[in-house]
Parts: sequence; structure tokens; C-alpha cells
Amino acid sequence: MGIIKDTLYKISNKHFLKFFKNQSIFPYYHIVRDNQVAHIENLYQFKNCKQFLNDINILTTNYKPINPQDLLDNKNLKNNFLLSFDDGLQEIYTILYPILKKNNLKAIFFINPNFVNNNEGLYKHYISIIISYLKNNNFEKSTLDKISQNLSFTYNTTDEFKQKFINIKFTEREKINEILDFLNFDIKTHLKEHQLYITKEQIQEMINDGFYFGGHTMTHPPLNQLTYDEQKKEIINSIDWLKENFNVNYSFFAFPFSDKTISRKLLNELFEYDKNIKLFGNSGIKNDFDKRIIQRFSLENPKKQIEKQIVTENLYKYFNKLIGKYNIKRK
Repeated sequence: MGIIKDTLYKISNKHFLKFFKNQSIFPYYHIVRDNQVAHIENLYQFKNCKQFLNDINILTTNYKPINPQDLLDNKNLKNNFLLSFDDGLQEIYTILYPILKKNNLKAIFFINPNFVNNNEGLYKHYISIIISYLKNNNFEKSTLDKISQNLSFTYNTTDEFKQKFINIKFTEREKINEILDFLNFDIKTHLKEHQLYITKEQIQEMINDGFYFGGHTMTHPPLNQLTYDEQKKEIINSIDWLKENFNVNYSFFAFPFSDKTISRKLLNELFEYDKNIKLFGNSGIKNDFDKRIIQRFSLENPKKQIEKQIVTENLYKYFNKLIGKYNIKRK
């Protein structure tokens, strides 16, 4: 959260939630589990199973669950919620799938086809794995120096090294493989042994059980670092992959990292690709130029109370209305 949201969270009260129920909300997560894993622990915090079950209890007490088919049918929804999960991590099958089934909840899972079956992984996950490896070796300075030289950055402290390493550009991701080779770290074996991502068989089982899947680009790039044609290809190919492999007859897509720089031209071309496509951003409770664009907010932070988070998102909505930023402007 930024400074404004942090301030609003501090002054919010969970009892205010009752005033903010006449709407549909779209919370999202990446992962839920009870212990840390190397590919996530250096990127962001996440909730454990108990905390997620509490989230479900609060959501179902205050809102009615949405079946994703309701979105495809363009139903008029209010006082509803729909959960979604990004990146296609293994936990959506091993942990979330059973929890959601038990609670009779549907959800949308946004995946990157290149990572399905664990033949390769997200470059950010590789970075986190490397940092955990370096930590286990006490951040040996000579090793940090060689890595920073390879990536052309300087650092003064271990924390500064980690921050700059985590923030390297998508276009430099091939250097990550060079660093893994330098460290003699067999990432292919790691992927197969730890099964970071969901498999095709698991996706099929979940689809057969009434769950929905959407594209999340093929390789999870920050789209603002790609050309227009590359952006369009990453998006449409990830949707088509689901249609071709699982006979999916709908189009769901969630933008990785951020949708803030996505152009109106690209969005209109996606509407031409499928007039009933549903696109998911992560700009909070905001109004986009087309109702087929649905804005979400994260409930992933384990240090935040869910009721206060929802209240905060609503207070932030009114703040944005006040300063003229509630309606998203697309160039």
C-alpha cells in the first residue's frame, strides 16, 4: 500500500464494512500455504490456511459468491464477490482447490502456459530461489560481486543487493540462467522435484469440477517492457492455449504486475478478438472505460485485517473520486 492507503487503513474500522456492501468486489491472491518456499519468500508475504479460511468466512458473511459464468452471462451483480488467483502455482491445486470445494465456492485461476508442467519458471521466482540459495551461503561477498557485475549494478549492503537483484528487468532474464549456471544450481531438477506450478492434468481435473481458468500471458512479463505486438501476442496466446488444450469456450485474462500502462488501442483489439472477453486488472475499486474490464484488489498481506482492507479500498475509492482519479484514463 502507498502512503494514502496506509493512512486510510490506520483510520479505518472493521465495523464500517456494513456500509460498503452494495457492490461487487474482486479480491485476488497468488498463494496460500503454511510455510515459506524459496521461490516466493523473497518477493512477497502471503496468508496461511487459517487466515485464508477466515477471509472466506468474512467474505461469505458479508457478500454473496459469484459464479464466473455470471460474468460471462453479463448478469447485473451487487453485494457479490469473486476470488481469483494469479500465476498458476501448485498450491492452487494442493491447498486452494480442496478448500474452495468444501466451501462451495468457484474461482478463476490465471495461469502462464509456459510454466505449466514445470518445464520452466517465472524469472522472478528464479530470482527468489537464488536469493535463498545465497542466504544459505551467508551472502558470500565474492559471489554477490560477480552477480552484480554480470547484471551491471553496484551495491553497498546485502539489502541493497537484494533490492536491485529483485528489480532487474524482464529483458535481462536470460542472465538469470547464466547466474544459475555460475552457482551450479540445476533449476530444471529443482522445478521437477518441487513442482512449483500446476500441471495440465490438474487443470483438467479442476475444470471438470466447475472451476475456471484464464490467461496471464505466456511468460509473465511486465507488459510495459514489451512492444505493442509483443504485448498482444503474450495475451492472446495465453488465452488460446487454454482453449486449444481444454476446450474452453470463454476468454478470461488477468494482466500481470499492473494494467496501468495498457493502451485503449490494445484493449479494443482484445474486445475485437472476443466481444465477451473479461479482462482483470489490479487497480482496486475503480471504474474503467468498459464494463468488460474488472478491477481487483489484493487481500494477500497476512498483516492486514480483511475487514479493514475492504473498508480501506472503499475509502480509497472515495478519495480517488475526490481528486478525479476514480475513472481510469486510457491513452
